[in-house]
Amino acid sequence: MNVVVIAGAEQGLGQAFDQIFAPHGGISSVIPKTGGTVYIKPNAVHFTPHTHTDPVVLEALLAYLRDHGYGRLAVMESCTGGNFTRLVFKVAGYDQICRRYGAEAVYLDEGPTVDVDLRDGTRARVSRRLYQAIVQRGANVYISLPKLKTHSMATVTLGVKNQQAFPVDADRMAQHSHGTLHRRLAALYALTRPDFCIVEGLTATAHGHFPAQSLLEECLVPMGLLLGGKDTLAVDVVAARVLGYSLDEVEHLRLCAEWGLGEGELDRIDVVGQPLERFSQRLPHTILGRFHPDVRWVVGRDKACVEGCRGNSECIQEMLYNDYNGQGGWTLVCGSGFEASDFDDLPGDILVMGPCACDEAAALLARRYPGRKIYQVPEHNDLMANTRYQARLMGVKPLELVPLNPAVSALTLLQARLRGLSARVPPVLG
Repeated sequence: MNVVVIAGAEQGLGQAFDQIFAPHGGISSVIPKTGGTVYIKPNAVHFTPHTHTDPVVLEALLAYLRDHGYGRLAVMESCTGGNFTRLVFKVAGYDQICRRYGAEAVYLDEGPTVDVDLRDGTRARVSRRLYQAIVQRGANVYISLPKLKTHSMATVTLGVKNQQAFPVDADRMAQHSHGTLHRRLAALYALTRPDFCIVEGLTATAHGHFPAQSLLEECLVPMGLLLGGKDTLAVDVVAARVLGYSLDEVEHLRLCAEWGLGEGELDRIDVVGQPLERFSQRLPHTILGRFHPDVRWVVGRDKACVEGCRGNSECIQEMLYNDYNGQGGWTLVCGSGFEASDFDDLPGDILVMGPCACDEAAALLARRYPGRKIYQVPEHNDLMANTRYQARLMGVKPLELVPLNPAVSALTLLQARLRGLSARVPPVLG
């Protein structure tokens, strides 16, 4: 049977790693010393606290590997759309941790790319470094280090979803809607299956993957755990159960099991360490929905994908309103299946989100409100444009979103662009 360990961190992270690796023959059996590089992929989706893998755990894992004689270490990531990884590493402190332990920081949104065919029948561009080091990994070892989080669009975000970082920003947008997102996640996992997965669960994040910082009191659940095993799917099934979800409630995990990409049946997984019976709470995966009361939402009756145009718009607005005092007095339109009366008496300028709404409503709105600005974002998951236009409409400058000196942010962006940045970043002035 596949073994998944639920290790308490109260005795220290080093002992927790010992406990996780022990059923697999210890660290030397998991990572043979064959001259390859150990690549660690945290979840560094954004620099906002509690959205990314706790830096304490990343540092402890690098120290643990160093102490056990592994000298070739790398930490790789490509963050969410509308941001860039070099900046996330700087704000989160990952760059300093890498320097302390001699690990290479690998920014997968910089440098050359290659095209790959995926199991869901689509193609995507991925970093050439990723393709050579992980897809064709040889002696290299890949450790996935996600955070224990629910996700408003994917139910949970754990070891399998950690692969969503790998396509370039522009190639994540189309496959991020109802009926496509979960298949894309399973297909990316099939491409890059990790050798080992450790889920950082010191604190679990509920109410979606990106809670507003002013609302964290309602979103954080202390756990004091690490979960780990060789089969990432099995680890995810156990971690999902810790969060309160079964395999059938997480479509990308169910697909991975259906495709034979690991063990999906909980009763066929040997869970050691802390008993699963301890975890009886179900952590909500939907966002809190604290939106500006003076923003009018016009949501289509037929389609308004929580995995795409609607879910991303809700997440961004909740953050801009609650954390940055974003203003109201404008309108957001998404989905499809509108009636003419839906567009009566709309306030302010209008943001039309997603291909369905752009096709059905944008031209009509432009005719009906000729004096208004009508912003269109014709992709399911264009986080850059969505953030840019919502920030503009809410009176929030993009630089306000970065907790760094503006000169440092600008220099960091210049460094990334000189190295071939593929991520799309909102203009500094909005």
